[in-house]
Amino acid sequence: MTAHLSSKTSNNAVSYINGRIYTIDPSRAWASGFIVSPDGLFTTIGTTEEVLSIAKSSSLVTVDLRNQFVMPGIHDAHMHVLYSGLALTSDANIGFDSTAANIAQKVKEGSCACKYAHAYGDWILANIFNNEGFPDMVADRKYLDEMFPDTPVAVRGAAAHSLLLNTEALKRAGYDIENEPDVQASRFMRRADGSLTGELSETAMNKAMIAFPDPALSHVKRALKHAIHIAHRAGVTSCQEASANTLMLHALQELDQEQTLKMDFSTHIVYAPEYVAGEKQETLIKLLDDAEQYKSKHVDTRFVKIILDGVPLPPLFTQCGLDENGKPDQSKVVVEDVAEAIAKYDERGMTVKAHCTGHGSTRMALDAIEDARKRNPGGPRHEIAHNSGVHDDEYARYKNLNVTAEMSPAMFFTHPLTASSGGLMDWDFVKMLNAGAHVTIGSDWGAAPDPSLFGAMAGIVQTVGGGSVERGGELVCRMLTINGAEAVGRENEVGSIEVGKKANFIVVDRDLSKGEFEGAEVLETYFEGDLVWERED
Repeated sequence: MTAHLSSKTSNNAVSYINGRIYTIDPSRAWASGFIVSPDGLFTTIGTTEEVLSIAKSSSLVTVDLRNQFVMPGIHDAHMHVLYSGLALTSDANIGFDSTAANIAQKVKEGSCACKYAHAYGDWILANIFNNEGFPDMVADRKYLDEMFPDTPVAVRGAAAHSLLLNTEALKRAGYDIENEPDVQASRFMRRADGSLTGELSETAMNKAMIAFPDPALSHVKRALKHAIHIAHRAGVTSCQEASANTLMLHALQELDQEQTLKMDFSTHIVYAPEYVAGEKQETLIKLLDDAEQYKSKHVDTRFVKIILDGVPLPPLFTQCGLDENGKPDQSKVVVEDVAEAIAKYDERGMTVKAHCTGHGSTRMALDAIEDARKRNPGGPRHEIAHNSGVHDDEYARYKNLNVTAEMSPAMFFTHPLTASSGGLMDWDFVKMLNAGAHVTIGSDWGAAPDPSLFGAMAGIVQTVGGGSVERGGELVCRMLTINGAEAVGRENEVGSIEVGKKANFIVVDRDLSKGEFEGAEVLETYFEGDLVWERED
């Protein structure tokens, strides 16, 4: 008799025993076993003996965790998943050490080496140039033009806040090479005669990124799958996508309809500026208006992204500081109507993530959120992204205004560049935690081959714990899991190992709850009970 056979009946559950399971649930921090239902939910959490008793009586398949450390899957609060997937499959990888003498050759060799060539028509997109490799730190299109006189080339730099275009790319994008006017918060590098060098940053990039050809939707899906697989390797089972656009939402929708999307996405749809999404603002606003249409089982579209300033990186220094009167430097403000935008989407119940790297932009964003709270006291939790430049007067406002402090990029928390920034880059976890802020952590993943957060956590765990590595381990684990779930309003579904929640969990080679992040590796990643990544020994 086979008529009533089904893989969804209760006897298809799987039991897990003999684990050191850190649940993040304060009512029961540790367990040694659990049962996962056929539809991917935790149904029983307890001791190995309790789980085995149920497993034997129900004839369940049983997995021996062999005394390994288990915790909820990681929530990365700031990722650029499509950007990363395309960069790792379709862009020219030129490393970080290109110079005026070799950048063109590196672009040529990189464009031939990428796995999927011609994803952008005849355009070449490369990553990443460093101004230190050029005379007087001035990158110029002339270093690309000789080898690429007729092929448009764009090379990203400065954490994707700048571009170097050759002459053909400038022409195709519609720039007036001799007399291109400045626009709000733009930075056009110019030669002595006023013509463009080809290096652009912030809003100066808008024309270029809009002109850049979109890859085919099928390739976007391919790139997303590739990126998600890499994220699983880092233990990530949910993320906040920080630069969602129309193309990405169409691709995610199709992947979910095909039941092949193995990650939970909270998609921050770009409001502005245009260069972040590679899309005109009018269509982005329409996308925000239609966001509900793209919501699916694993994609939550109730999120907005606004880039308020640039980055505190040389030679740009496009972060928005405070003037002598304590007011934001308006010349560095990328989105001037931020208060109106936050009020608009707050009223709709959408969470706004505001990119802020300077004291001025952070104050401006908090002021805008405060105004929204006055109009709509019960509005959604909003976020400040990065928080590398927060004035002492602002820390207490995060808790008071119900604002998440999304700390990113994690790789820079204790980076030598941060140490030498003279305080321009300062992620002060102690002040933020002492002020009672809700803190999450993001990799700000974009193009790097490994988005793992563990190495960066090793650098802050003792600080976060007030001198105690073990206490820091507990707090960091919460930031990486339940805090992220709370930030996107899904704490009843994910973020901890509790009955009724999704069985998203990871097996790690050491105890992260004790702060043992240095050298830690994910052994297995499970999404809704399915093994989606396993380390090869």
